[in-house]
Amino acid sequence: MTTLSDPKNSTRATPGIAVADAVFQIGSSIFIAAPSTRVWEVLTDTSTWPEWNTFIPRATIREQADSQDSDPTNLSPLLRKGTRVTFHVRMDPESTKPQAARDVYLLITEYTAPNPETKTPGRIVWVVDRDAPGAMSPSLLNAERVHEITDVEIGEGENVVKGTEVRNWELQAGWMVYAIKWMFGAKLQYNFELWVSDLKRFIEGKEGGSN
Repeated sequence: MTTLSDPKNSTRATPGIAVADAVFQIGSSIFIAAPSTRVWEVLTDTSTWPEWNTFIPRATIREQADSQDSDPTNLSPLLRKGTRVTFHVRMDPESTKPQAARDVYLLITEYTAPNPETKTPGRIVWVVDRDAPGAMSPSLLNAERVHEITDVEIGEGENVVKGTEVRNWELQAGWMVYAIKWMFGAKLQYNFELWVSDLKRFIEGKEGGSN
């Protein structure tokens, strides 16, 4: 079993929110036995999400930066810097009962693909989209989320296993976050862990099936 340090990323800040300033912090991490480029490919292609992401099985791309396509129904499903996206969140992802999706409007402010040759981690940052309908002021709700994808080697000698360390954490600040933490804190932590375990199950299942 692979053990990762600080699995909930409790000491990690986001670009705009320090750990000390956060009202609520959630995170998860996991080891996936596949190259970082493969993990990145699945994570950033929202067309694959219905196949594996039970927490957010659907995402709508509302705008792509520098896109030449004026048809909003024909935008690329691939995330990149400047993408405005709506997450259609299922707060009870494992329930079989009908449930209304919660729409979360986000903007991608950082996007760096992993580079195994230079050992550069992949990194994507999602923030609250202030231009989206019903957006609140940062004093009420400010949230930033980071995904980091890093090539790693576990073990020694002939027992070395190559793969990818996936880290996923979010910090929230603002007056409304006290209520969010009280009402949904445990559920969101569970769903963050589910996100990475779903990703691992899907990728390792695909990789194993292709051998």
